[in-house]
Amino acid sequence: MNQGEEEKVGVLVKKDIVKEGIDDLLDGGEEGEMRRERARKLGGMAKKATEEGGSSHLNLTLLIQDILEKVNCEK
Repeated sequence: MNQGEEEKVGVLVKKDIVKEGIDDLLDGGEEGEMRRERARKLGGMAKKATEEGGSSHLNLTLLIQDILEKVNCEK
């Protein structure tokens, strides 16, 4: 199965696998802490990207401007 085809064929994940993954993330060990720290860093990066002046904010602003220009040219 190619990536992205899950919705076409359906994917079953056993609850034990999900539980194990959650337990790994939440355990108090060093590996769990490293994962939580990485998640915090990625969350911070995502927040900055969506704030005014961030890369995602800028890209959306440019997209909106481009759409408005195309709409105005068609009038």
